[in-house]
Formats: sequence, structure tokens, C-alpha cells
Amino acid sequence: MRDRSGVTISEVAAAAGVSRQTVSNVLNAPDRVAPATAERVRRAIDELGYLPNRAARNLRERTSRCIGFKIAPPSGLNNLLDRFLHALAESAGGVGYHLLLFSASTVDEELAAYAELIGTGTVDGFVLADIDTADERLDWCAERGIPCVSFGRPTVPGPCSWVDVDGGDGLAQSVDHLVARGHHRIAYLGWPEGPRVGDERRAGWRAAMRRHGLATEGLSGASAEDPAEVAAVARRLVRQPDPPTAFACGSDTFAVAARQAVGADSAGRPRVEVVGYDDSPSAALMTPPLSSVRQPLDQVAYHVVDLLVRQFRAPGGPPEGVMLRPELVARERPGQNPR
Repeated sequence: MRDRSGVTISEVAAAAGVSRQTVSNVLNAPDRVAPATAERVRRAIDELGYLPNRAARNLRERTSRCIGFKIAPPSGLNNLLDRFLHALAESAGGVGYHLLLFSASTVDEELAAYAELIGTGTVDGFVLADIDTADERLDWCAERGIPCVSFGRPTVPGPCSWVDVDGGDGLAQSVDHLVARGHHRIAYLGWPEGPRVGDERRAGWRAAMRRHGLATEGLSGASAEDPAEVAAVARRLVRQPDPPTAFACGSDTFAVAARQAVGADSAGRPRVEVVGYDDSPSAALMTPPLSSVRQPLDQVAYHVVDLLVRQFRAPGGPPEGVMLRPELVARERPGQNPR
């Protein structure tokens, strides 16, 4: 059988001085081939310009070599989804898989898309995001034996594998950073209670404040991730008799809106110091730039793909979880004093 370049696997085998099966093993199961032999085969592949016929191989293996992912609409100033998708595509491509993206307005539409994509053999499994406290999509996949891995973990342990970033730890790093810079009245700005991600980040702020012996009463502000609403909450907080001198925020949208709403003093310095979350481009472009918590998206994508491919190769294993730690990116100038 000729590949897309017109070169046959037999020609590759002859050029490398090995059997057709050895070439096949180098392409599909390289652990079965001695390193020196595998290198000789790869050199012949490169020299001949051999391009494996992936469609034929997928038909034999009854796999699509595709991973499904439902994309959500953009949120606020953040481009987290774009960065995660890029990292996910790179990780999937590194092990011979591609992403198939689709959209859905409701959970029912999303589940209907899952059923169609699996039923038609279009994808082998799914990556899920925006995981809620008790997410029916995870149970739906588990009940049908459909491989899936979620970016984010449900509050209640579920039947599917997951990879997550410790948002509580990220907000604790924000508080520690602000305390080290001399702040004691540190407010939190984030979503109203309910979504798991927001609740986790708020809890991290509160725990870190207690650890430092600092008060939290009257310092938690909540709104939708809308700049106008965030600005109104930030202004209300700084009008208190004992106002906050800093904000630890649940996202960069909250951070940028708060900075702009509170404004600067007569010397042009921000009236409050602000730390964001997700380290979006907007954080670095502010004047002065914002410190922000960065999620290790390359690591997230690597572990998501690794857990999913392991399910493809050995279905029915127990669910696994991987928790990763974020990193605070500090952007204050050396010697810069907040007060």
C-alpha cells in the first residue's frame, strides 16, 4: 500500500534493511524496536519522505485519532481558552491525535453532540471544561464507558479522571505577596457564591487572611465578570471608613476593572494595589503592569492528554486526578513601595 507521498512501506523497509513489520512497529509501537534499529528506520522514512496513511491505520484500529472538545464563549478580558486550546492541540499532536472543536448552548445540546460524535466514530473521547459542583456530563460519559478527562474537578469525587489547578493556593499566593509588600486591608473581588472555581478562590483568600491574622469582614466583593459591575463594587469597598489598600482578584477582568475604577493619586500611582488571576495579556499591558497568578496550561494539557490516551489504550481503569500549582507573576518594580 502506498502512502500519501507515493512511497510504500516495503520501500522504507528495504531502504532500512528491515521487515515491513519492523517499520510498522516503529510507527505504531516503537517500544518493541531496538533504539538503533528504530533510528535507522526513521532515517529511511525521512530520506524517502514517507507519510503514513493515517486513514487506513485508523480503519484497522477502529479509532478516529480525534479528541472532542466543546468550546465556550469568551469571558471578560481573558484569553485562557485560546491558550489552553493551543497547549491541548500541541500535546494531542505529540501523540498522534487531533482536536475536534464544537459548540453547544445547553448541557442537553452538548450531550447530544457527544452521542453523535461517538456514535459516528468521529472522536475517541472528550476533554471537558467548565466543570461544575456536580456535573452530569461526567456521569453521562462514565455510564456509557466513554473516555473523558476534565480540566477542573467536581467538588464531589466522580467517576472520571481530571486535571486541575489549585485556585485556592493561587489566591493564597496573592495575599502572601500583598502582605509582604506591607498591606493589611486586602479585599477579595470575584464571582458571587455558587460556581466552584470562584468559591475555591474566595476560600483561598479567606484562609490566607486568617493565617496572617488579618480581618476579612466587609472585604469580600462579588459581581458578575462585567467591568461596569466590578467597578461599582470596587468603588463601594474603597469608600468604607477603613478601606482596603489592595485587592486580590479572582480573574484579570476583576483586577483591571478595579484598578481603573479606583484610579490614581496626585502622583499618578494607583490608589490600591491589585493582583489578578490568569496572567492574561491585559495584566502585563496595564500601566503600571499588574501582578497576576499564572496557570500552568502546558502542564494541564500534557496531563489531560496523557490520562485520556491511557484510557484509549486500557479502558475501564480507575479514575485519576492530577492537581497542579499555579505561580504568581510579580511585576512591581524593584524598591516600589505600595504606600
